[in-house]
Amino acid sequence: MTETFYITTAISYPNGVPHIGHAYEAIATDAIARFERA
Repeated sequence: MTETFYITTAISYPNGVPHIGHAYEAIATDAIARFERA
């Protein structure tokens, strides 16, 4: 049986100008999720 894996991200709020931190979080989370699915 496979082990359950959860990954979460912060909710994006339009309270400022987008910056590299927003992109880093989305890309890193996506990469980790894809790695865990493989």
